[in-house]
Amino acid sequence: MRLIHTFTGLLTIIGAAFLFATAHALITDPVNIDPPPTNTGDGSVTPRDPGGNEPDVIESPVPVTTNDTPDSDLPDDALLDAPVPEGMLTLRESHSLFMQDVYFIDARHEHEYEEGHIQYAFWLPSTLFDTDSDRAYGVVDSMPPDATVVIYCVGGECDSSKNTARRLASHGFTDLRIMGVGYAEWVEAGFPISEGVEP
Repeated sequence: MRLIHTFTGLLTIIGAAFLFATAHALITDPVNIDPPPTNTGDGSVTPRDPGGNEPDVIESPVPVTTNDTPDSDLPDDALLDAPVPEGMLTLRESHSLFMQDVYFIDARHEHEYEEGHIQYAFWLPSTLFDTDSDRAYGVVDSMPPDATVVIYCVGGECDSSKNTARRLASHGFTDLRIMGVGYAEWVEAGFPISEGVEP
């Protein structure tokens, strides 16, 4: 009988400690699934972590420069320079980085990625870290943390790109950019695409 009372008391202490820790975490570091990105003025995005664990500024070691494609082969300026949310890359800036062989990440649904994606882009939505961590970390481990990474989804205020940027920032990536337009605009511009899964 004494053993049962001791065991019950121990479970009560463990339960109380769990509840206290959960309440403390929610009060001191509330979950914010959509913090606004910070515009660094160069097209990079600084994901904000309410706990202050992510970098305040993401410096860009790779400047956005013109590419080697002759102007006559590029689409209309209205498409290339279409307005995008503050702090995000235009289609022209994204293509320029593509021509510099930076990493691209597709944060859309898997079936959308398989139907077509930016050539050489990896598929890495933020949810993959929770549903198939081996696959997610396979992508993470294939890129150096100081690499320039451009993340895209359907464009505009798409949360998928922001969520993936936050996950990568929490794994030490320091130069994350979000493409302000989506895959459809990339296709409309006639830029390189692939189908299926990248090796």
